[in-house]
Amino acid sequence: MPSPRLLIVDDQRSNIDVLRDILQDYDRAIALNGEQALKVARSKKPPDLILLDIMMPEMDGYEVCTILKNDPATRDIPIIFVTAKREVADETRGLQLGAVDYITKPFNASIVRHRIGVHLELKRHRDRLEELVKERTQELVEARNIAESRKTAAEDGVRAKNEFLAIISDELRNPLNSIIGFSSFLGEPDLPQTEREQYLEIINGASSSLLGLINEMIELAKVEAREVQLQPEPFDLVKLLQGVVKEFSPQAEKKGLTMTLELPEGLPEMLTGDAKRLQQVLRHLLKNAVGFTNHGSISLAVERQSQTEIEERIHFMVRDTGIGIPLEKQEIIFQEFTQLELAFRRSHGGLGLGLTICKRFVPLMGGTLWVESAENKGSTFHFTAVFQKEAVGS
Repeated sequence: MPSPRLLIVDDQRSNIDVLRDILQDYDRAIALNGEQALKVARSKKPPDLILLDIMMPEMDGYEVCTILKNDPATRDIPIIFVTAKREVADETRGLQLGAVDYITKPFNASIVRHRIGVHLELKRHRDRLEELVKERTQELVEARNIAESRKTAAEDGVRAKNEFLAIISDELRNPLNSIIGFSSFLGEPDLPQTEREQYLEIINGASSSLLGLINEMIELAKVEAREVQLQPEPFDLVKLLQGVVKEFSPQAEKKGLTMTLELPEGLPEMLTGDAKRLQQVLRHLLKNAVGFTNHGSISLAVERQSQTEIEERIHFMVRDTGIGIPLEKQEIIFQEFTQLELAFRRSHGGLGLGLTICKRFVPLMGGTLWVESAENKGSTFHFTAVFQKEAVGS
């Protein structure tokens, strides 16, 4: 630990020499007038304490003390007046100006050392207290920011869930109204066969939509309750991919979209894993791609990312030429009860749970889910999954 630095200010060199001898245990700087004293006090290496004479030409000690105490950079430096002026009024004036002590000449060496030691110790404790106050203040500011952030998050969560309940009401009411309304028409004896078939088709579509919404809510509830467990079994990866693409091709064709499956050479066919969960993730991603794409194409691409003797890590990519996602919104789309905007929801429907379910399922399969997108330029949803290799001859 470096020795405390003292500044001795006196216009008499002999007085400075006496003090320098008494204070050999300290790092000592000297000044022969007020201007020099101010320069040293404001330097890059300011003193820890100043011994200041009062009677000096041009600028006396009182004026030097006043300037130092009015300067934020130097006002905390303790000042001890060391002077031949013995009047009580002089001492009182010095203390009123901000000095911490007043020593008269001729002085006792041991008293000078003791008083300097006391004031340096007090300064050390004061500096430490100020440091602790700053640290505590910073902790309180950080704690307040965290509390405000949590409060905001909680309010956002409540707002999102309230909005979700409103969405559920709309999304469930619409197919139910169709089922109930058109079912009543089927009981009319004079209903033409063509209209009957149309009503049955509407009822079937509404029933499928209602079942899909209910299944999404059940799946999310299971994931949140940590009740989902993988059920590995052997499956044909290529057939699974072909089946999922075939399932969504009619919807894509109905919108005038091209849907393709990109399979590289050397892709393993037989793997062991939870084929049902893999299908669910792919279905959610393809459903979103079809729903949010009005022209262009959709593709499902697959590649082998890495492998070991017993495992295969596969990279899946669902690309579309749809509306895209602004960069600042690309994280929130994976949160519960979230779609990009109310306008999108009204146009495309759904509860905004599909990506949340995907975000929960993919880590269970040892992988990661992310998105690359730009507004009005389409999106690519990526995810990886780890599967066991099928034993040869199995």
